[in-house]
Amino acid sequence: MTRKNEAHDMVIESLTEALLKLMEKKPLSDINISELCDCAGVSRISFYRNYDTMHDILIRHLSACTDNWWSEFSKKPEAEIYRTFWVELFEIYKKNKKLIKLIYKNEASFILKEHIFSCCDLKPERDDVDAYTRAVLAGAVYGLVDEWIKRGMKEFPNDFNILKTAFEMFNLRELS
Repeated sequence: MTRKNEAHDMVIESLTEALLKLMEKKPLSDINISELCDCAGVSRISFYRNYDTMHDILIRHLSACTDNWWSEFSKKPEAEIYRTFWVELFEIYKKNKKLIKLIYKNEASFILKEHIFSCCDLKPERDDVDAYTRAVLAGAVYGLVDEWIKRGMKEFPNDFNILKTAFEMFNLRELS
């Protein structure tokens, strides 16, 4: 790693730690860029070189929390992915409960939504079927995770077939 990369990583880490520390003391809406940069020990230029908003710090941090898990998880056999996806996903969010609670305490659940939609890789160049399929998946994942968080992030049942239950519950044939 070059010195430039190390310095960049230190700026990112400092800003992230400072923002989380400040958010523990007061609402995100009451924190300004100057205060954040002072707390992080970096310049405003360093902030704007890396981010457009403070929300971007939280989005990047949330992505970092899940990226390592996903890179390993996605290498599993397909059957195991289907069998363990929900439980492992919820474990990752539970592992980062402090961050999730800060986001929700600050009425910024849209950050989690943006993160999940980004992970589902929605891009304008995708064909319609692929784009809509990914959008449905992203919406379902966000809705489920959001509700789970609002219900206190309790244990999630291993054998719960969410999609099957949803289809049965809403009898989707009646909607068409």
